[in-house]
Amino acid sequence: MAPSRRWAVLIGVNQCGRDVQLPPLRYAESDALAVKDVLLDQDIGTFDDGDVTMFVGPDATWRQIKVFLRELALQAAPSDVLFVYFAGHTLVPQWSDLPDAYLVTADLEPEVLAREPDNGLRMSFLKRDIFDAFAGASFLVLDCCHAGVYADADRRNTKVLQSYAETVDRPRHNALLACPSESVTRESAEHGHGTLTHHVLRALRGGAGDDAGRVSFAQMATFVAEQGMDPPPVHTAHVYGATTVFAQRPMSRHERQALSSPANPGTTRPCLNPLEDQTSSIRQLMDRMFRTDSRSARHPQQGEHDGRVELIRHALDAESAAVVEFAGSSFRPVNWTARFDKDALSPMLELAAVDAAKHPRATPGYVVSHGINRRMLCVPVSFEGGRTLALTVVDPALTQLDMGEPLAVMLRAVWESDPAADPIQSEMAVLTALRTSFGRLPLKLYEDAFSLYQQLIGSMIMVFQPVVELDKRPAGVSVHNFEALARRNDSELRAPWSALRMAHDWGDRFVVERDAILVAKALHSYAEADATSGWQGTKPLSVNVAVRSLLSDAYLGQVNKALAETGLHPRTLTLEISEQDPITPDPGERWPQEPLVYFHNRLTTLARELRISFAVDDFGVGYASLARMAELPLTQIKVDRAILHHPMALEELALVAGIARYATDQGHTGQPRTVIVEGFDDDAPVSLHEIFRLGIHHVQGYFSGSVASTTLRELEPSAQERIASLVRGEQ
Repeated sequence: MAPSRRWAVLIGVNQCGRDVQLPPLRYAESDALAVKDVLLDQDIGTFDDGDVTMFVGPDATWRQIKVFLRELALQAAPSDVLFVYFAGHTLVPQWSDLPDAYLVTADLEPEVLAREPDNGLRMSFLKRDIFDAFAGASFLVLDCCHAGVYADADRRNTKVLQSYAETVDRPRHNALLACPSESVTRESAEHGHGTLTHHVLRALRGGAGDDAGRVSFAQMATFVAEQGMDPPPVHTAHVYGATTVFAQRPMSRHERQALSSPANPGTTRPCLNPLEDQTSSIRQLMDRMFRTDSRSARHPQQGEHDGRVELIRHALDAESAAVVEFAGSSFRPVNWTARFDKDALSPMLELAAVDAAKHPRATPGYVVSHGINRRMLCVPVSFEGGRTLALTVVDPALTQLDMGEPLAVMLRAVWESDPAADPIQSEMAVLTALRTSFGRLPLKLYEDAFSLYQQLIGSMIMVFQPVVELDKRPAGVSVHNFEALARRNDSELRAPWSALRMAHDWGDRFVVERDAILVAKALHSYAEADATSGWQGTKPLSVNVAVRSLLSDAYLGQVNKALAETGLHPRTLTLEISEQDPITPDPGERWPQEPLVYFHNRLTTLARELRISFAVDDFGVGYASLARMAELPLTQIKVDRAILHHPMALEELALVAGIARYATDQGHTGQPRTVIVEGFDDDAPVSLHEIFRLGIHHVQGYFSGSVASTTLRELEPSAQERIASLVRGEQ
C-alpha cells in the first residue's frame, strides 16, 4: 500500500479582482503565509515540504487553482488528506438565485460572470468537483468578507455558507466557514490577521490541543467557534474531522527528520515598510491605469480635453477630473473631463484656491471636502510665479483616496509622463517616484519595478554613431570606430536619459541589469550590422558602462556570453566609463585599497582576462577627471562637448592631449591614448583646425553628415572633402 499524502492548498488575495469598488484587504495574503508556517513548523507541523502549495496575490488565478485542485482530486487515494484554505473576498452574484458564491481571485472579472459563470472559483465547483471527487479526507477553511453589491448581501452570504454546510453529507469532508456581516470586521489590526485566521492559528499553536498536545480539525473548529465571533462561523466536523490531526502529531516533523535534516536555521524578514499596507491599493491602481482595457479613457474625445485627465479619472473611478489653474483666489479649468461642472464645484474650488495660495508647495496633495459626501483631491503639478496648476479629481473611490500621499505622488508622476504613447516608461516613472519619495518600497513593488525595468530596457534598440578620424587629406578622413547608443526607436535623435537614469534611483541591481541588457543588445545588433556593411574588417565598437557594473561578475559574464554568441573578437569592444559615476564604495561597503587604486587593479585584471579595452567618457563633467585619466588603464579619453563651450576650451583640450601622451613620452608605451572630442557640430566655438593642431585627431558628432543609425555607413565623399577642408582651416 502506498504511503498516504497530506496536501495543503493555501490561497490569499488582498487585491480584489479587477473591480475597484471592492476594498483591498491588508492581511489575507499574509494570513495564508502564516497558516503555511504552522503547517510546516519544524516542531508541530504535520505537512511536508513540497506538499503545501501557495496561491497568493497576483499568482492566485482561478484557472490555475481549479486545474491544480482537480489534478489532486483525480490522483488521491483513500488514505490521503487535502486541506484547502482561502482568505479574501467572496462574491454572491446578483444575477443568480442559487445559494452559491465565488471566491474572489486576483483575476476575477465580475462583469463577465453572467455570460461565463465558470470563469471563477465557485464554492459549488469546490464541493462537486474537488471534495466530492477526493477519495480521502478533505477539509475547507474560509476566512472571507462578503463582496455583495446589493442591499441584502449580508443575508445572502450567510445563506450561501449555511447551504454549503447543509449539503456536506460526506463523512470525509469537513468545513469551517466565516463571512462577517461587514467586510471591515474581517480583519484585526490589533492581531495583524483576519479574525477567523487569528483564532485558527491560536488553536493550531496549542490553544485547542488535547492532553497529548494534538490538535485535530474538529478541536480547532470547536475552539474557534467558542471565541464569540459575530456571526459565529459555520462549522461541520464529521468523524474524519475528529481523527485527522493538524498540529503536534505524536511524531512531529522534527522527530521524523532529525536524523536526515539540519536544524531549522530560522527565518528573516525586513523591517516593516511604511508603504506595506498600501501595496495592494498601489498595485490595483497601477492595473487600472496601465493594464485595464481603457483605450477610450486614454485618448480625449474632444480636442480641449487632455487624455491623461480622463485616464486618471477612469483609474480612480471618479465622477470627473480637471486640470485647474489657481491664481490668488481665482481659478480657471484648463483641461477637463465630461461631467466636470465648474459652477457646481465652485465652493470646493474656492477652498482649494485658498490652500493653493497659502501653501503651494507644502504637500504633494490635499483633499477638499464639502457637504457630507463630496470630496475633491487636488495634486499640484507645476508652479510659475503666483500661479499653481493642479490636477483635481472629483469624488474618487474612497479605497484609493485613503492611500494619502502615495496617491498624490503617483498621480503627479502620471501627469509628468506620457501613459498613452509610452505606458511602460510611464508606469516605471510612477514606481520610481514612489521610490524617490518614500525610500525603500515593499518587496512586491520592488520586484514589480525590476520586472518592468527589464521590459523597458529590453524594448530599446541600438544605433551606431561614427567616430571620425581627422586628416588634411579627404582620403585620410574615415570612420575610426562606432559608439553604440540606446534609443526607444530608430527615429529618435536623443538618448532616453530619463529611462536610463532611473536605474540609479533603484540601486546596483537595476544598474547592472540595465548595462547587461544593453551590452548584449549592442553586440548582437553590431554583429548583424557589420555582416551587411561591406566593410573590409570589423571596426571597433564602444559601449557605455557604469562603474558599479564593472564591479559585478554577473555583468562581465554577460559580456563574455554576448561576445561568444556573436563571434566578435574581444579586442573589438571598448567599455566607456562615465565621468558622472563616482569611483567610491557604497555606504557600508569596504574596499581593500584606496578607491582609484582598487578600481585600477580591477580594470587591469579585466583587460588581461577578457582582452577588452576601457575608456573614460564625458571628461569635463563629474568626478576627479584628471586623476582618472592619469591613474586608470585607459585606451581612450572622450571629452564632453561642454568643454568646447568653455572660455578656456583650447587650454583644457591641450591638457587632455598632454596627459594622453604622457605614458608615451615617458617611454612606458609606444602608443598614446586616443582622445575623442564628443558632440562636435558646426556651432562649436572651437574649430576642427584648432583641435587637429593640438594633436587630437578623432571627433564624434553630427558634423560628419552621418547620423546614428542601426546600419554602419561609410562617409560620403562630399563629407570627406568638407571635413578635410575644415581641418586645413579653409572654412
